[in-house]
Amino acid sequence: MSKVSNIWIELKRRKVIRVAVAYIVVAWLMVEVSSVMFPGLHLPEWTVTLVIALAVLGFPVSLALAWALDVTPEGIKLESDQAKLSESAVAKATISGDSRSSVAVLPFVNLSNDPDNEYFSDGISEELLNLLCKVPTLTVASRTSSFSFKGQNVDLATVASKLEVDVILEGSVRRSGDRVRITAQLIDGATDRNLWSANYDRQLRDVFEVQDEIAQNIVDALKISLSPDQRQLIRPMSTTSNVMAYDFYLRGRYFLERSDSDNALVMFEKAVEQDNQFAAGYAGIAESYAWKFLWVDSDSGYVTAANEYSALALEKSPDSAEAHAARCLTLAMSKQFKEAIAEAEKAIAIDPRLYEAYYYKGRAHFANGEYSAAADAFEGALEIRPDDNISASLLSTTVNSFGTEAEKRAASQRAVEISERYLSLNPDDAVALSRTANDYVYLGEIEKGLELAERAYNINPKYCGYNVACAFMLAGRTEAALDYLDEHSRLRSLDSAWIEHDSDWDEVRDHPRFKALLERLRSG
Repeated sequence: MSKVSNIWIELKRRKVIRVAVAYIVVAWLMVEVSSVMFPGLHLPEWTVTLVIALAVLGFPVSLALAWALDVTPEGIKLESDQAKLSESAVAKATISGDSRSSVAVLPFVNLSNDPDNEYFSDGISEELLNLLCKVPTLTVASRTSSFSFKGQNVDLATVASKLEVDVILEGSVRRSGDRVRITAQLIDGATDRNLWSANYDRQLRDVFEVQDEIAQNIVDALKISLSPDQRQLIRPMSTTSNVMAYDFYLRGRYFLERSDSDNALVMFEKAVEQDNQFAAGYAGIAESYAWKFLWVDSDSGYVTAANEYSALALEKSPDSAEAHAARCLTLAMSKQFKEAIAEAEKAIAIDPRLYEAYYYKGRAHFANGEYSAAADAFEGALEIRPDDNISASLLSTTVNSFGTEAEKRAASQRAVEISERYLSLNPDDAVALSRTANDYVYLGEIEKGLELAERAYNINPKYCGYNVACAFMLAGRTEAALDYLDEHSRLRSLDSAWIEHDSDWDEVRDHPRFKALLERLRSG
């Protein structure tokens, strides 16, 4: 944007243009009236000239006062430095029509008598969050951050401040029989002003339309301009019209987001029992089996099942970005990295704002030793979810495998900042603690890093043991690191391809214990 454009916008914001126009009109009227009335009052001719001179002299004074002073409900105040728009803020206001650009979706309150409907209300919230993530100019707080306030009596200004967002979407869901009532409102986090609100009393089968309307109304309320293709991306793309199938699907996503792959699998299976053409349900089954293999144990049957169901999801819906992303995850588990990456790229071509496509693509590149490409993919994931501690930490690990010293430090520092904000809301997340431990060690804060690693291990050794082992390895505690790695490999599965390309273990590639452990993992 040019300086001239910036000045023009600032003149309008401070009402200088409006004052100038009003002044000219009033001054012209005064000159006209004086030229008619003064002679009739037998006043000297020079008095009309004086009025004209005063009007001309007063013009720059009025403009200066308009620039310096601001009329507010509390009276006339000096223009504060905080109120002045920076050049970037002016540019943002011009592009979007509004300076708001970040939103948090709080979990919708379940007002139904049945507590089981908690899955449904949370699922609606998560689906809306995912839809809003597809808006290119909108930053959306992650689910784990937003949902940390679930059930808490915290004022919205505090929530907005902690999540570092401009606006908050909140609401409630009341479900009774085949009807659902959804209320939603968009609140300005700084002023607590209601920007938009609506109530929807609909048949349960119309829930997809409600989600669509809410997402579109939020975009309109924030004055965000979208192309027709971008508008289409924020429409729910469910591949079922069966409400019961969708209900079970939401329950499955609820459990999968909370790393409960067993219950997630049960729910996704119920979803496809209700609708055997439901592609997203099959993709959910595939992801559940994949995460069971990655997080629970190394049963090769899980890999086989994950591949079968991800292929079935694509068979049901070849144009589903979610199905292609799930296929990427499952193929990478079978070490078919080239094919996995191709599936991720297909998902991104269909939906450029699908977080999982970038995240799974990054994991596939990393496990194949393609560090630069992995870093690009994790950056793509962070662009969609800037507060995502998982992608930030994996990006840091990746950059530490190939970057310059300055790049390594910058990536680790960024990951620490993002993770610390996340941990302030979720202090007992063992996996996040263990990842942050690695980044502190990368930065040379070894004692702090190892303290976090041990704390994480005490909370949940099954899910964070690998990261804890890495932290001790990076700190130079080789034998302790190998102890943690060996114990962790016996608690749950480990991906040998990941360890082979993780530079954290470069110092012990020839260590007898490490070689024996890696061989045991390869043989399965």
